[in-house]
Amino acid sequence: MSALPGETELKLWLLPEDAAAFMELPRLRRARLAQQRLHTIYFDTPDFALARRGVAMRVRKQGRRWVQTLKTEGEKAGGLSKRLELESAVSGPAPDLARLPAEAVGALIEKKWRAALVPVYETRFRRSTRNLRAPDGSRVEVALDQGEILAGKRSQPLCEVELELKSGSADALYALAQTFASRVLLLPFDLSKAERGARLAAGAKPAPVAATRPALAAMMPLCAAFARIMGAGLAQLQANLPGLLQETDPEYLHQARVAVRRMRSAARLFGRACPLPDEEMGRIAELSRALGEARDWDVFVLETLPALSRGLPAQQKSLLARRAQATRRSARAAMLALVRRPQTGADLLALHRRLNALAGGRGKTGLVGFSAKKLAALHAAVIEGARDFSAQSPEQRHRLRIRVKRLRYALDYLGALFGDHKKFLACFEALQDELGALNDANTAMRFLSDLNRDRRLDGAVAQIARELEAGMQARLDVGARLLREFSRLEPPWQ
Repeated sequence: MSALPGETELKLWLLPEDAAAFMELPRLRRARLAQQRLHTIYFDTPDFALARRGVAMRVRKQGRRWVQTLKTEGEKAGGLSKRLELESAVSGPAPDLARLPAEAVGALIEKKWRAALVPVYETRFRRSTRNLRAPDGSRVEVALDQGEILAGKRSQPLCEVELELKSGSADALYALAQTFASRVLLLPFDLSKAERGARLAAGAKPAPVAATRPALAAMMPLCAAFARIMGAGLAQLQANLPGLLQETDPEYLHQARVAVRRMRSAARLFGRACPLPDEEMGRIAELSRALGEARDWDVFVLETLPALSRGLPAQQKSLLARRAQATRRSARAAMLALVRRPQTGADLLALHRRLNALAGGRGKTGLVGFSAKKLAALHAAVIEGARDFSAQSPEQRHRLRIRVKRLRYALDYLGALFGDHKKFLACFEALQDELGALNDANTAMRFLSDLNRDRRLDGAVAQIARELEAGMQARLDVGARLLREFSRLEPPWQ
């Protein structure tokens, strides 16, 4: 297909209660405001053939005019997207494909789909726009969209900021967004209105997002590979933060914590070769600690305590549960306060901006050789940390668990460079599960001590401690066996 018009934009998510504060930012108030109400109808086949291909066909009412737009999802990362966008006027609320370039229509919409296009979802929102000039001279349209996405009887709120590049450098979008994010929480957001609408129409509810494995090639420059790995962690984190702030499902917290751990692991692995800014990574470490504390209390209250408190006297069981729930709420509130700071979004934007610079760099260090060396060092650290496992203190086993987790993350990022390693990974996962269960038991003992400072729960704590000790001894035996098996396996990078 020959070159066709496209758009470059940066999408940012914000809390609805922050919309007014965003509109009052000094940089925006000095620019002329334009507002309009937009009603957009999206068309697809009944089985969402266009959505599966990453294509959106919409007709939007703008004042008294109807305008159709054909879009692709294109390239997107860190809220920044570059995609095809074709527009033409139409006579009413239905697409007229004959008015679009035949070459684009032929490439994106198969003939058998065209007669089957029907309205599948719509958006209704108020758009507030201002045009700004960035410090480097780039021209940027800043739009705040507030409204909802509708599909039959289903609906979903819509509140987002879009920075569209009219001329100049895409980096100007990040620079301007960082200025805004110093005052209001703005999170990079990769899901388009079309993607959310298609999911809503299909009956899929918003859900926590798990980690994805970045696609690496052996010949990639080292820092380009790191940018892709780190970008995957950032994508997982920013996809879960809206749900973490607005929903009660504890899985959002779990997945956000996993994302931060993977990011920090990757930064530690590639740090000297592909450095990230210390200030932003320091705050990511602070966020990691808050997410970890809140997640540990989730596990204790929702999983560990119900199983261990079944045989307790009713009064002791009730008191223990109330105290645990209260402490869990406090840990969650402290974590949410940290996430809610505008600095969180500003840090994510700064990291994406840095990764964009790293992705375009060149280097002489080979990715495969570098990866093999790093994996070997992490593997050796696990073997060294496993010595005399059965006699280790809880603190030593915790350090071993961290080493195992770091190797697991690194193998997840880099393992595809070294072929099949299913047997190695299966033993590794079982070992990680056992060490995780031991850590949960040690955490439970610590939490029980914290909840019993006035000694009113002495009997309950003693009973639960006996159960935990018995379970831990069995797991120690399994862990020791798995470590022996693991030490005999030939690592795939050799």
